[in-house]
Formats: sequence, C-alpha cells, structure tokens
Amino acid sequence: CNVSQYGGPSEQNFDWEFSTNLGQDSKFVHILSTWDPWFMSPEYQDRVNRGEIMLRRKSNSAVEFVIGNIRPTDQGIYRCTTPSTDSVVQGNYNDVVEVKVIADGLTVTGSNFYSSSTWNVSEGDTFQLRCSASTNSTEHTHLQVSWEFKSNHVWQEILSLTHEGKFRTGSEYTDRYISGDVRLDAMANDIYSLSLSQALPTDEGAYRCRVSEWVKGADGSWQKIQEKTADIVNLVVKPTSLDVFITRSNISVMERESLELTCNITTDRSGIFQTEITWYFNESPDGTMAEAQILLNADRDLVISDSTFISPSHVDRSNYNLLMRGVGTEHSGYYYCQAALWVPQHNGSWHKVAEKISVPVTVEVVTLEPNYYVFLNASKTPLFAEDPTELECRIMEVQNTETNVRFTVSWYYRMPTRSDEMVEYELLATMDADWTLVLGEKSKQRAQNGEIIFSKPKIDTFRLRIQWTSETDRGEYY
Repeated sequence: CNVSQYGGPSEQNFDWEFSTNLGQDSKFVHILSTWDPWFMSPEYQDRVNRGEIMLRRKSNSAVEFVIGNIRPTDQGIYRCTTPSTDSVVQGNYNDVVEVKVIADGLTVTGSNFYSSSTWNVSEGDTFQLRCSASTNSTEHTHLQVSWEFKSNHVWQEILSLTHEGKFRTGSEYTDRYISGDVRLDAMANDIYSLSLSQALPTDEGAYRCRVSEWVKGADGSWQKIQEKTADIVNLVVKPTSLDVFITRSNISVMERESLELTCNITTDRSGIFQTEITWYFNESPDGTMAEAQILLNADRDLVISDSTFISPSHVDRSNYNLLMRGVGTEHSGYYYCQAALWVPQHNGSWHKVAEKISVPVTVEVVTLEPNYYVFLNASKTPLFAEDPTELECRIMEVQNTETNVRFTVSWYYRMPTRSDEMVEYELLATMDADWTLVLGEKSKQRAQNGEIIFSKPKIDTFRLRIQWTSETDRGEYY
C-alpha cells in the first residue's frame, strides 16, 4: 500500500483491516498498524507473534502487508487506510484488494526412474531426467516447468516450458538448444523430461525441476500463485578412459621387407562408438607433433595415406594395423599411433569423447650388405722376361643383392721391400660396372701404349694383362 500527493510529515502511517465481504454492512477486523500498537484484534495475536503476519516498510510512503502460510479463512477483502496528515482533506485515504485463496493442488515429484540420488553417465552419452508435475486446482491455472542445474552453489536455468506454452532457455544453454542437444518434452502421465545429448564434463552437478502455478486475471495479466521444486538427481559425468600403445618396441626390419605395426586401444566405453586412427612418423625423438609426418589417417568414412605402399587393416575393435611394404633406410625413425573415439548424436552428427597418442616406438631399417667372395689367381705366369703375365679377379657366391647387381674392381700394386720398410700400395686402375676405366699414374703410360691391358670378359670376372713382363713388374698385386 502506498500513498502519494500528501501533506504533513514525510513518513506516513498505515492501518490494515480485513472483511469477508465488501457489502454495505461489511464489518472490518483490525489486523496491524504502523503507528498504533493497540490496533490489532485478539484473533490475530498468535499469528503476528509467530511472525506469520507482518508489515514491512518499503519507504516513507509505502508499506508491505505479508501473510505467511495463508489459510482458506484468509480469503476476503483487505483494506489499507492512511490517517490524513493533510491540512485539507482531499482525495482518497484508503483502498481495498480482494484476495482469493486457492486450494494447494500442486504436486511436484522426481520420477521413480532413478534408483539412487546419484547417477553416473559417460562423457558424450545422452541422458534423460524426468519430473512429475500436476495440479488438481478447481481454478483454471497453468503450470510452468523449469529445469535447473547447480554447480558451484549457484542454480541456473537450463530450459523452461512457460505458463504461456513457450520454450525459454537459460543463457548458458541457448546454443545447445538450437543444435538440438537440449530438449524438454511433455510426456504422458504429467511427466516432463529433460534430454541432454553429448554429455560434457561441465554437465556434472545437481539437477532439479521448478514448477510454478499461474492464473490469468480478468485484465489479461498473469499472476504466479505458488511454486515448488523437486530435487531430481546428482549427475556424475565420467570421462572416457582411453589407453593407446603400439604392441612392439625397438623394431629392426631388413631393407625392402615389410614393416607391420599394431596399435592397441583399451577403453571403458561400451555401446556404439567408432575409432579414428592416425599414424605419425618422426625422424627425431625430440621432434614435435607439428613436425611429424602423417603416414595414414583412417576415420569413420575415409582412409587417407601419403603412399600406395602404406595400408591399414582393422583386426578387431581394439587392434589396428599399419603395413608398409618395401621399406628403406629413410623409414628409420619413430612411429606414433593416435586414437580418437567418436560417438553418434541424435541429429546424425558425431562427437569426439576421447583422444590419446601412444609412446613412440623406434624402428631401424637395416641395410642389406652384399655377401660374396673375391678370388685372385694368375692365369698366366712369365717364365722369362718379356713373357706375358695375366691376373684374373673373380667374384663368386654373391648373396643378398639385387638380381642385376654389378661390381667395380680396383687393381693395386706394391713393389717388393725389405721387412723393415713400409711401402704403400699404388692404384693401377679401376673399372666400374659400366666398363669405364680410370688409370692410376703408375700404369697410365704403359696402358696407353698397350703394354698393360685391363678387361672384363664376364660380369663377375676382371683381368689384368701385362704384355711384356719386366723386372720392374715384380711385386705384390691385389
């Protein structure tokens, strides 16, 4: 009750009275006064003493009359009167309001859908909460159902179905509502369900439904007549556990053979999910993931590889193979396997719930060293000066080489020495795989004169021929 356009002191006083009807013979009973302590009728003494009925001054010119725990007998006409302090009486000094007490028919409960007050869900899952709300009021009332979430001791609105039949979202949930990840459905038997897709770690906390009952006045305005809440559940969002490792370590593989690695994943996740596997290669153990080369990426729909010699295979839900054919020394280095778990959403999209990368494994590609024997013999030996000398170098029992392998042979000579002298070998000539001959300084002139001949009669046979052997040709040859 407030008063305006008055004279006298700035602080005005008020009297409150009650009557069961507003007829001409209505009898008003005194309840409370801001200035007269003896104003109150005896029948209100106990309720006032208990604080059930009170006055709250809002300002010098306004006071609020409060009735707590209203009763059916409180229905009627309430009159507020302000004693005049004006020098001339003018205007009105009282006003009335009719209070209608509606029976409390609102029932709000948490559904027996939950077996305990705490509910565990996995990150990325969809969960549904249920609340039962109904009224048996004889008045034409409307219910507003709001779902609320509490984390860090603060309740916030998730989604509401208002008394006007409209959806209203909390500020933190607008985007998820637009994307369809948050829904409120009115179901049979007065059940109101809240569905959240793609559970996030931030969804962990307490949930409740708040139901208010509204009535529409003759002037078209809405009035909230009561409100109740029901605690639904404490939700615990469990992060998806994911371990990723390559089943072999410190691997050695021969050059030109195939390298096969297996990426093993273990997770506590059940139900529908798909795994994305990415294989990385790095030449250095100190290299960053940004520097690593992506060898292969196998997601839900597509396999992408940088080489036709690299292919994946899916052994089972826990093991994923990488096969590289014909590896070379450039493939020596460090290999990583990265796994990501995706779960489907109701709108057809996919949400990544976990991702982890393995510890790198070392792969060494060993070069195949050719294995063969070299035999040197004198096919012609001189008996006298000016006789020819012929040495033959043969390559035998060649292994671990390509079928079209070719060899280069070099001929060396060392003159005879006393046992205490050190004399180095001199290069006579080198003939490579293409029969190209490179002469050493010692033999260059004689070879050009045709006195020394270097030849390759077979792919595995090389010859050195001295046409006219002299005393200066004595020594060691290899």
